[in-house]
Amino acid sequence: MSRVRILTDSTSDVPPEVAARLHITVVPAYVQIGNRSYRDGSFSGGLGREEFYTQLPTMPVVPTTAVPPAREFATAYRRLAGETDEVIAIVVSTNLSGMHNVAHLGTQEVPDLKVYVVDSEQVTMGLGWMAIAAAEAAADGKSAQEILALIEDMKSRVHVYAMLDTLEYLRRSGRVSWARAKAAQILRIKPIVEVLLGKVRDVGRTRTRSRAIKHLVELTHALGPLERLAILHTYAPGVEDLRRRLADSCSPRHLLTVAVTTIVGAHVGPRGLGVAAVTAR
Repeated sequence: MSRVRILTDSTSDVPPEVAARLHITVVPAYVQIGNRSYRDGSFSGGLGREEFYTQLPTMPVVPTTAVPPAREFATAYRRLAGETDEVIAIVVSTNLSGMHNVAHLGTQEVPDLKVYVVDSEQVTMGLGWMAIAAAEAAADGKSAQEILALIEDMKSRVHVYAMLDTLEYLRRSGRVSWARAKAAQILRIKPIVEVLLGKVRDVGRTRTRSRAIKHLVELTHALGPLERLAILHTYAPGVEDLRRRLADSCSPRHLLTVAVTTIVGAHVGPRGLGVAAVTAR
C-alpha cells in the first residue's frame, strides 16, 4: 500500500521547497483585489507578496479573501488517488474560514479515496507545522490513524503570536468580533494577538514597535523548549533581529522564516511580525 498523502490549503504558508520535498499538496485560496480575483501565490502582472504588502495601505478598496471551490479540492484528491488510497487534508481553523466545509464537499467526488479532513484550529505556520510533521510521519511509514493522533497531540502545543502594526485590518475583516469593539480604543497601539485552538485572543499591547517585539520574544521564551519555530512577517522591519533573538529556542533545522500569505495578510495588514511555535512534548 502506498503511504498516506498530506494535503493542506495555502493559508498554511508551508514554503514551496518544503512542500515539494515532503510531497505536500497545497490547494490555493483566493484574494480579491478590486474587480480581479487571484489564486494565492499566483499573481500576474508582477504583483507578488512584497508588492502586495507595499501597496496594501493605499489600495482604494480593501482586498477580500475567499476559499477555493470544492471542485479544486476534488481535482487535487483525484490526482492523489493515483498514488494512495488515504489522504489527510489539514486545513485552516473553522472559526476563521469555510475551508473545512469545501474540503469536505470535495471528497464526495472521489468515493473510492479515503479522505480525513482535519480542522487544524490554526492558521499560517501554526497549520503549516502540522502539515509538515504529518508529511514527515507519512514518509516514515506511519499509518493514517497514527498521523491523525500526532496532529491531535500537536494542537495544544502550537502557538501563534503576532504583533500587528495596527488593528485596523483585523477590524475590517470582521473575522474577530472583539477587534471591532477595540479598534477605536487602540488605534495607535501595537496589539499582540495569539491564535490557539481556533481562537484569536488579545494578549498584549504596547505603544512602540521595539516594546512589542520585546514582548513577543518574552511570550515565546515563556513557552519553554520548542520543537519547531517559524518567524512570520508581512514585510516588517526587524525580521532578522527577531530571528536572532529566538534562534536558540530550537534546533536550526526546525527554524524557518516565512513571509505570510496574502490571504492572511489581507486580514492582519503590512509590517506585522510573529511566531509560530510548537512546544516540546
